[in-house]
Amino acid sequence: MTSAELAAKPPKTRPQLGRKFNLLWSASAISFVGDGMRDSALPLLAVAVSESPSAVSVVSVAASLPFLLMSLHAGVLADRTDRRRLMWTIDAGRAVIVLGFACWVYLDSPPLAALAALAFLLGCGETVFSNAATSAIPELVRPGQLDAANGRMQANMLVGGNLIGPLLGSALFAVAAVLPFTVDGISFALAAVLVAATGRSTAPRGQAGRRPVLTEIREGVNWLIRHREVRMLAVLSTLGALACFMGTTMMVLMVTRVIDAPAASYGIVLAAGSIGGTVASTMAGRLSRLLGRGTRIALSFLLMGSSLILTGLSDSVAQVAALYVVTGFGIVTWNIQAISLRQQAVPKELLGRVNSCYMLLTRIGIMSGAALGGWIASVSSIRTPLFVGGGLLLVLLVAVLFLLPRMAAMEAAAAPAAADTEGE
Repeated sequence: MTSAELAAKPPKTRPQLGRKFNLLWSASAISFVGDGMRDSALPLLAVAVSESPSAVSVVSVAASLPFLLMSLHAGVLADRTDRRRLMWTIDAGRAVIVLGFACWVYLDSPPLAALAALAFLLGCGETVFSNAATSAIPELVRPGQLDAANGRMQANMLVGGNLIGPLLGSALFAVAAVLPFTVDGISFALAAVLVAATGRSTAPRGQAGRRPVLTEIREGVNWLIRHREVRMLAVLSTLGALACFMGTTMMVLMVTRVIDAPAASYGIVLAAGSIGGTVASTMAGRLSRLLGRGTRIALSFLLMGSSLILTGLSDSVAQVAALYVVTGFGIVTWNIQAISLRQQAVPKELLGRVNSCYMLLTRIGIMSGAALGGWIASVSSIRTPLFVGGGLLLVLLVAVLFLLPRMAAMEAAAAPAAADTEGE
């Protein structure tokens, strides 16, 4: 650990994140449970309204398109407007859309095109909302609290969106198809009220300071290109996502084909990964007080890389599940570090646009890794992408070790911004 890292470490006290962050966190928790319910109910409804095997794929693609199509524009919106007002306005709009759709489901059976349209509209809202939320957090907590704050937000996604929500949505759908959509709509309305209670964000740029959308997008892209440390972080995230998803995409095939376990066993593996991620998100604040930033980043790449390689050598569901706990812990630990560093380093007036560029690159890495994993498995074996992905992560670990001084310097340079936050 370098002396700069030691200097940048926050004091060993439990952070109090304040009323406004707690309101935002509560809104996020409610909304993620609703999202998880809808994410499980919408494919079930697609299967019910269409006999085509591609019905679920149509809905899935419709939900994914907005991120690719409007991510950069979402960054402009997040920088132009009051971020918290933008968030509650989007949630209020999503509440109206989902409750209207629930009425349709109650009265009649909507066509597949309506399901795809719903998935697309909600995806558009999520693309803007997630950028605004990530950009708003630094206004609510101090820089030394960012790890704890981002960890708690990640926990909402894992517990609410990946565990509680899907289970509850499936159970409610079995009772009546309208129920999960009704509860989802109500969750959006409650989330909107809670976010609105946080008040206004720092003053957005006035109309006079705005330029054409493409010009503002270029400003964010150019800032990312010129800023060496954040650019380095974006490259690490993109390559890390590519390597990680090259391996994790093979989990279902490892369980069902290589180990020849029942399909239900894959659910156990997914739950194990969520548990690992939840532990990482819960421990984020404590880790930030115990270890320097660079050490945490190096640890995350070590855990991800070694666990994927060991998974490729596994021959039982128990082994794969245990290792996926480690993988999930590493993934979420890295996500928290990358988000917190970005929030500290990027100027507030550019944070939305730089976030959008960064997240778009990461999404491209995820898609490329999944596609490469499938291709490698088809020409070699199912285990090979796990070895290749894990090996690439360990190579990136070596790069991280060389870059530790720059990361520490970037965090230290951002420290004076503490006085600009609202943290209560």
